[in-house]
Amino acid sequence: MSHSHSHAPGEDHSHSHGPQPPPQQQQRPMPAPPDPVIQALIDAQYVPVDLKVDGSIVRCGPHNAVVCKECNLDFVRLSQLATILTQNPNIIVPPPSTPNMVNKNLSAMVNKIKEEGNQNFKAGQFDQAVIRYTVAANGAQSRAPWEPNGVLREEVSTILANRSASFAGCQDYISALADAEAVVEMRKNWPKAYLRKAKALRGLVQLEEALDALAIGLSFEPENKVPSELLCSLLPSDHV
Repeated sequence: MSHSHSHAPGEDHSHSHGPQPPPQQQQRPMPAPPDPVIQALIDAQYVPVDLKVDGSIVRCGPHNAVVCKECNLDFVRLSQLATILTQNPNIIVPPPSTPNMVNKNLSAMVNKIKEEGNQNFKAGQFDQAVIRYTVAANGAQSRAPWEPNGVLREEVSTILANRSASFAGCQDYISALADAEAVVEMRKNWPKAYLRKAKALRGLVQLEEALDALAIGLSFEPENKVPSELLCSLLPSDHV
């Protein structure tokens, strides 16, 4: 709809009438052409792979396996990365260039939930402690593949050691042993791992195996009184 009006002398005519053309979108710069030498090397080493993609899980096409021994293919890490990117659309892509970058928000969340489990354990609420430690472990295991493995290993091993003690408090010694053995695999020189294993084995009345676990733990830290006291309680009276 058109209309007319006038402006006083010296008055700026700072507005417009009628439909305005859309602002021009800033064009993205064109990527530089690939280096022909590098491209030739890539082409020479390229080997097509027959694969299937089921959601975020990548499998070998002929054998429908994530890890295929016949084709010598392993898509575990690729599937993990695809799952992370699918579940976290706002995650930084590509991975950050800062080496050893750690998600501090995730660390704080995992530590908070672990501390809640610690409080449950101290209060004798072992079943609730198991739940909180499980949530914390799942959170720790959701770290991006480019984060340092040492951070994940320390977080998960500590949480599982605590959960092992909580399972033992619930008298679920099989689960306690499973967690303890997982901790031993992650941190073979950590005395607490063998202490947790020994206590689970004692609950299962496998005393010889418990003694063996304690002996290994004490070899890493001979002055540690807790394993020493448990060892003495397991030894026959003529060995004390």
